[in-house]
Amino acid sequence: MIKYIRNYNFIFILIFSSIAFGQSKVKDYIIEGNDYYSKGKFDNAEYAYKRAALEDPTSVKANFNLGNALFQQKRYKESITHYNRSAEIAKSTSEKHSAYHNAGNAYLEEQDYSKAVESFKKALKNDPYDEATRYNLAYAKKMLEKEQQKDKKNNQKNDSSKDKEQNNQNNQQQQNKDKKDQDQQNKQQQQNNKSNEADQNQQENKGNNPKDGGQNGNQKGKGEQKNKDIKQGSKGEGAEQNNAPSGVGEGMLKALQEQEARTQRRIIQQKAEKQGTKTSKDW
Repeated sequence: MIKYIRNYNFIFILIFSSIAFGQSKVKDYIIEGNDYYSKGKFDNAEYAYKRAALEDPTSVKANFNLGNALFQQKRYKESITHYNRSAEIAKSTSEKHSAYHNAGNAYLEEQDYSKAVESFKKALKNDPYDEATRYNLAYAKKMLEKEQQKDKKNNQKNDSSKDKEQNNQNNQQQQNKDKKDQDQQNKQQQQNNKSNEADQNQQENKGNNPKDGGQNGNQKGKGEQKNKDIKQGSKGEGAEQNNAPSGVGEGMLKALQEQEARTQRRIIQQKAEKQGTKTSKDW
């Protein structure tokens, strides 16, 4: 779409060309600026228009033409300031229409479509029949709609990204919680295992205690027992001996009998030898 930009300053050129020598400085500066503008020397024109605006800040023509010089240098934000200033101080609807129209074009260049729409609407209020302004308003509305749709998609995309990020955070938190719970369970299990091992060692140690039975009470204690010898009385008619070892009396009796038998056999043998000598035959 082609935007229509109106250079209304040329109207002022025609008006001021007939002004005689001796006019005010403001008019002289505006004429000088118009001359530079027509030659494409927009920076020189800007300087001349600024001098005119300094001499008379309420000059509609100085502010409007200054806005045009800045617009041609692509300094759109600065031009908007002077277009709006010109529209505010303008007395005629024609001047207001021209200022708002060019301000709308500067907003389009800045891609500020909502303000461009507002400016073109204000321009149409002052000149409802201007087709160029109506065309630019339609263009600005179309660009604004595209921008809003794009922003909506970006917002949805951002919301989706935020939801995804939130879900990732929730999942990470849940994983951390599960890991923490698992670590606690493992720690508790290790403590239980140590406790069971300690109980088992304690039971095994009880099996080796002389005062206790072994595992399940089936093992015999190996420790020394008090009074392990059984008291037993001696044979014969004498008094009982305290703490007599078991079987000692019978062993001693048997040993005496064997010794006595050996003695008898030796005596008999000796007698036999003596008798044999006596009864031996003399030669």
